[in-house]
Amino acid sequence: MSGLPFTYEEFSEWFDIYSRKYLEPAKVSASKALSEHLDGELPEIERVRLKVSPGRVKGKERAWKKLELAKYRDRVKSLEEIPEVIDDLVGLRVTCNNKSDVQRVVDLVRALKVFQAGQEPVLEQQDGSFRDYLEQPKPSGYRAIHINLCTSVSAGLKRKVITCELQIRTLLQDGWGELTHEDTYKPGSTPPALVKTLSRRMADLLAAVDDIAQDLRQELDRLSTKDIETSPGSPASAAAVGSPDVIAFQPAIRDAASEYLRNRVAQLQRPMDLASLAWELSRKFGQEVSQGWFGLGNFKSFLKESIPNVRVTDEPPSYVLPGDYRSGGTSKASTPPGIPTAAMILRDVDRSFPLLDSNRLNAAYSQLAEASQSIDWADETTNDIGRLNEMTRRARELNSEDLAISRTNLDYIAKSLLFSGNLGHPLSTAEIKSIYSTWTIKRLRSVASPSNRQVGAIKKWLS
Repeated sequence: MSGLPFTYEEFSEWFDIYSRKYLEPAKVSASKALSEHLDGELPEIERVRLKVSPGRVKGKERAWKKLELAKYRDRVKSLEEIPEVIDDLVGLRVTCNNKSDVQRVVDLVRALKVFQAGQEPVLEQQDGSFRDYLEQPKPSGYRAIHINLCTSVSAGLKRKVITCELQIRTLLQDGWGELTHEDTYKPGSTPPALVKTLSRRMADLLAAVDDIAQDLRQELDRLSTKDIETSPGSPASAAAVGSPDVIAFQPAIRDAASEYLRNRVAQLQRPMDLASLAWELSRKFGQEVSQGWFGLGNFKSFLKESIPNVRVTDEPPSYVLPGDYRSGGTSKASTPPGIPTAAMILRDVDRSFPLLDSNRLNAAYSQLAEASQSIDWADETTNDIGRLNEMTRRARELNSEDLAISRTNLDYIAKSLLFSGNLGHPLSTAEIKSIYSTWTIKRLRSVASPSNRQVGAIKKWLS
């Protein structure tokens, strides 16, 4: 006996009809809307690091087994109540290359409008559905972020709202799920003890590899930023120009690259970071063009030579602004509580700009300061990028359950130390707070002309 108020035969007939009429259309609708949302919000260099699955409708047997579990069985009084109790009848998945990509997707999904009863959403998030199994893995070792999304499908002359469970995880986390059959064990079933032990060990090892992959990604990103933004005339730029690795190109290739940039910038609808634009050019004309950037040493110089009147922000990481761009916080996302509206001006340009409340900001400053005290700044075998990676990693380990700061946000704040030339010695909380605040305001002024009131609001928030 299942203890449910209906038989399996009754459930089976209901599920087949409900799946065909509502679940399958919801899977297609939500997957398409999610892909389009990510396409619109992410530059191509970031979008290619993500894969949105076509989605799946939960198998009938698995749904029945889940219903038989006590925590669900006692809440279901009729067949019609099943979708209100089982929220993963439709499943979506985004697989990301790195943990920072996971955080990027999470930020974009959590910026979606919160679903309210009575609405007919294309794609909205369900309030209170966020579950973080990265910070607190399941006993099996499973790691991912879960968020419920709501979409609506046709139901005659009306629309029916269907809840879909979105899983966001890295390639390694996804591979672990496939290798261990975490995704295929029936609800309530218990895998053999040896399988549980080996699965957990594998999960912990892959989590360590994910951290190494993230360190590598951050170092490559920073090296790329230096190559893209090094100021003309600086030692690094001069070295690049005189380097034997700089490749001589035919004038026709250089002219074609310049023409590509002119056309691409003319088509911009919103700000685009220099790294993404440089990546596009390298993909179009070959990675070789980045070796010296046609003798100019860095991409920013080549961009300015190609488009003398191009609008580029001054403070790194730099962004190219459309010719008719007018700052003012045009992002569709609403301003989170405790965040000044002026912050949305910078957020509209730099989508990775952290919108942390004051408590989390202060926790981030404190953790980075404490981490900086344990770095061996005199070690000549480690460069600034290595030290910064290590400081961010150690700061992450200081997270508390109440005020957990993502590695992506810690890294963003730590970058202010590198870009502002203040990396090289232990720093206090007050020093990091001051550096980050000054750097942020400089970046804001490079994209807009904020009023004194707006600058004051930013200072108050960041301090």
